Amino acid sequence: MAKVARRPPGKRRQEPEGKENLDRWLLTYSDMITLLMLFFIILYAMSSLNISKYKAMATAFSSVFSGGDFGLLFDKSNIGTAEQSNDVPQQPAQTTRLKNQSLVFTTAVSRLNELIHQNKVRVVSNEEGVTISLPSDLDFPPGSAQISESYIPVLQKVADYLRGLPNSIRVEGHTDDTPTDGVKYPTNWDLAGARAINVLTVLEAYGVASERLSATSFGQTRPLVSNLTPEGRAYNRRVDIVVVQEPEQLP
Repeated sequence: MAKVARRPPGKRRQEPEGKENLDRWLLTYSDMITLLMLFFIILYAMSSLNISKYKAMATAFSSVFSGGDFGLLFDKSNIGTAEQSNDVPQQPAQTTRLKNQSLVFTTAVSRLNELIHQNKVRVVSNEEGVTISLPSDLDFPPGSAQISESYIPVLQKVADYLRGLPNSIRVEGHTDDTPTDGVKYPTNWDLAGARAINVLTVLEAYGVASERLSATSFGQTRPLVSNLTPEGRAYNRRVDIVVVQEPEQLP
């Protein structure tokens, strides 16, 4: 009977060892370099609060991780620049402007809170600055630029607040689209301008520095709402006191 050779139990055939891969550290090293590069790209993107840039970066990363071209991450057209973006880039000076505008708005609401609740002023913040809006139905008789005596204390409180600011103050006159009587004020431009100048004069009298003040007329050209209703026309008749945001003047 033929004999069959068997391995002793518990022992395995020893396989010859393959050649040790001495280059495996390169994979770890390359992964680390890639992560560092992505980290600094993200830091670069976060250094400017530009919505378009974030969207472009997200698109580029999505393309890369889907097997796309890695060079997309370094393409300026994908990262986005100020000239190509429709969004206003948040440069340091503009960031300061927005922070201070928020402060001006907050303090205005706090200081004029009683007048706001009495519907004697409105305070809004927009791209030009912080606007303290005076409804002309309260401070001017219809068709007149003469400030009502009862409204002078309101303007005094507004002036008390404005005196503490370093900003330029622009007083804007607005009307609805109803034509004037054509006698004292031939057009709405004249009526709105006269109202703005009269408000400016009161602010100056209560201590707001003259060199910070200016007046302008917009007539009926900048309605806030439709002039088709009496309520809309009343809302559009106003004098706006704009606290102009100028970063170089702010602390």
